[in-house]
Amino acid sequence: MSKRTIGENMRRAFLYLGLASASLIGIGLLVAFSVRTGIALTGGWIGLAGYTGLLFWVVISRSRERWHRPAFWFVVLSLLAVHLLAFAAVLRSYPAWPMIWFLPIVIVEAALFSVVLDMLLGSAPKGSRKSRRPVRAGQPRDNAKD
Repeated sequence: MSKRTIGENMRRAFLYLGLASASLIGIGLLVAFSVRTGIALTGGWIGLAGYTGLLFWVVISRSRERWHRPAFWFVVLSLLAVHLLAFAAVLRSYPAWPMIWFLPIVIVEAALFSVVLDMLLGSAPKGSRKSRRPVRAGQPRDNAKD
């Protein structure tokens, strides 16, 4: 084995160790929060955490061309705050919220957030992933603007 391969394996091992440590710390903080506040961490709260992460990963990863704009991050953080406040209110008043109910709501929210980002920041630039058309095999690439 070369040194490069050993170094890559060591980096990957440290990454996994860091992820495992961060997960354990996060779980510990959630348990401490639950014990201190008396709020039971039901499936609804766990679903909120998981589906919120998924929702914002999709929204942010599909808007890569806007990452350099501070306004983009302000809008995303504002949407995150509204999303979390709304669902915190729902989960406080309806603690038996089934985790699966997040799925259709998050799909609608992803589309809504894309529309809000387009309205507030303008549509994606012409060279972005959104506006590229697939090229069929044997066709020349046309770099001209539509």
